[in-house]
Amino acid sequence: MDYIKEYSNVEFEILTEGYFGYSTTYTGWIWAEGKEPVSAIMYIWNNGNMVYRINF
Repeated sequence: MDYIKEYSNVEFEILTEGYFGYSTTYTGWIWAEGKEPVSAIMYIWNNGNMVYRINF
């Protein structure tokens, strides 16, 4: 909950995603309100199926 409170105004814009075995790598920009964006890489280890739900 502390993380959510501290970074509630931050967005991670995914530019590319890659999959290999049980891991996913996302690269993109981190946008924080009132600050310059920075590039970022997020590496996630997956166990099982991934389900994406996108609401527009």
